[in-house]
Amino acid sequence: MGIQGAWLKGHQAPDFRGATAAARRGGTFSYYLPARLAEQDVGALLEREIREDALEASGLITAMSAQVDDATRRGIYPLLLRSEAIASSRIERLNASGRDVSYAQLGAQQDHLRNHEAMSVARNVQATRTAIEQLADRSEWGINDLELVHRALGVIGAATGLRAVDVWIGGCDKVRADYVAPPPDEVRSLTEDLLRYLNSSGEHPLLLAAIGHLQFETIHPFEDGNGRAGRALVHAILERGGVVRSGLLPISIEIRTREREYVQRLSATRTDAPAPAEEALNAWVRFFVEVSAEAGERMRRIQDEVRALDAALAEKTAGLRADSSARRLLPVLREQPVVTAAFVADRLGVSRVAAHRAVDTLVSRAVLTPGTGKYRRSETFQADDVLRVIDDAS
Repeated sequence: MGIQGAWLKGHQAPDFRGATAAARRGGTFSYYLPARLAEQDVGALLEREIREDALEASGLITAMSAQVDDATRRGIYPLLLRSEAIASSRIERLNASGRDVSYAQLGAQQDHLRNHEAMSVARNVQATRTAIEQLADRSEWGINDLELVHRALGVIGAATGLRAVDVWIGGCDKVRADYVAPPPDEVRSLTEDLLRYLNSSGEHPLLLAAIGHLQFETIHPFEDGNGRAGRALVHAILERGGVVRSGLLPISIEIRTREREYVQRLSATRTDAPAPAEEALNAWVRFFVEVSAEAGERMRRIQDEVRALDAALAEKTAGLRADSSARRLLPVLREQPVVTAAFVADRLGVSRVAAHRAVDTLVSRAVLTPGTGKYRRSETFQADDVLRVIDDAS
């Protein structure tokens, strides 16, 4: 028993219709089988300094989260949710701006404005929301809970649920891959073991999130979307453990600034030697605690930006009645910074005439502007101040 896994040999059969000579030849490759966690005290392998740093970082994050008043939290959460999903998607080379994602989320009425990458990121927003809002209140997680998050991602071309095929990272086949994940017949038992560990280890939530994310990415339980689903799971662990309260820690945003190190630290843990495995585990957890602490600082800065946004919007809408449709639209713009009159009418429960009047009022107050660039011919309006906060955070 130990934290080290095992590298095992596999064989890729020749594909006589393959596009390359290497594919037509086939060959041998190595895949990694990680150690089971549920029956181990993985935390006992961590250096004392790392544990102390984790306790300090989580205490500061929790205190910061608890100090935020409900009104500010309601403003921060939708903005952070979108920025975090955008950053997590960019790690997977899915690039879309806050504006593109907002247009993609408008629905079928603006179907012609969508693009594949923006829609993928928009679904990641929903997957992250699902992880936080549905999993965090459950004391026991099962495979169906992980599949719920993965289903929300809606990865095009990939089956939902635990995979029944081999997956790998890098290269066009298993022989030339950088990493080949465990074979499909091992995935269910490995995932069940991970869930037992997450449900019953008693480990501190920040350390649990670090170790759980590492194991999830090593197993790669789904055909695609493992990185995004795994980072969404981090938020569920932190929320369930009370490190973050009714909010979100922008950890993917920080990981994005140290992306190469993130990949290197994860990769280094995949070894079959006991001493290097323990050393790599400590290096990974240390990295995770560091980016968590940095994310806490970023969360504080974003809180300040949201308060400044609130002040700017309040100034622009001064004099409007609190119950007017234009004023009622302001909190909606945090959730959906791009709107149409039809969307406004549906969301506020008002007539199209009243919705158009509300939009016109906010345009005259420079809260909304007509769509620009590739969206200029659409009947859409965007809240540039809100989009700026999202893009600056991402």
